[in-house]
Amino acid sequence: MTKYLPILLVTPFILLAEEIEKNWAVHVELSYVRTSGNVETQTFSEKAEIKREGKVNRFFLKNSALYASQKEKETANRLNLSGRWERLFTERFFSFLTAGYERDRFSGYQYRWNGGPGIGYDLLKGKKHELKLLISILYYYNKFEMNGIDNYGTFKAETLYQWNILENLRFKESINYTVDVSDRKTYFINSETAVEVKVVGIISLGVSYKIFYQNRPPSPEVKRTDTTFSTSFIVDF
Repeated sequence: MTKYLPILLVTPFILLAEEIEKNWAVHVELSYVRTSGNVETQTFSEKAEIKREGKVNRFFLKNSALYASQKEKETANRLNLSGRWERLFTERFFSFLTAGYERDRFSGYQYRWNGGPGIGYDLLKGKKHELKLLISILYYYNKFEMNGIDNYGTFKAETLYQWNILENLRFKESINYTVDVSDRKTYFINSETAVEVKVVGIISLGVSYKIFYQNRPPSPEVKRTDTTFSTSFIVDF
């Protein structure tokens, strides 16, 4: 059942796209690879984003998942869910509330909850370039794989950049830094670099490279850095 969880998660996003209004947008990425013979592997990843940008309020929902196995042995199982509500004060300056859930069986955590307020600024907001800066204070509640619980306040800084190189070619870059305010040696850095090429209509193809870094893993067996390279089939509504 676990291996099919990403499919079940992305299905509501696709179905919802049929009912949304024009000021909503849905972005879905799917990637699946299976090999057999000398080496038997199976990898599935998905990413879905729903957003609504009004004159005063903006809403963003995101979900991503990764599942991989080799010879029926699970090698990756990652899930991320997040939501953000932005309230504009000026054309570029805004405040926001955000919440998220993270699960990665191979990071040393069973799950991690977070939530809190923040402020942001649209540094670039044009047809070619978009750059958003976000700063927030978040509370984290963590459940370790080894039956431990930890919670603390964090400071998070994040940048979101998009470059519309051509009408059918787009570059995206996002990076965030999260640090425990009471222990600066406990921090996390995540980044994603992606290129998308529109094929026809709402269909695109994309490649992305993700980095997940934690400076202080919960156990010595857990590596500090995880990376994921994927090619995806993309649908934009």
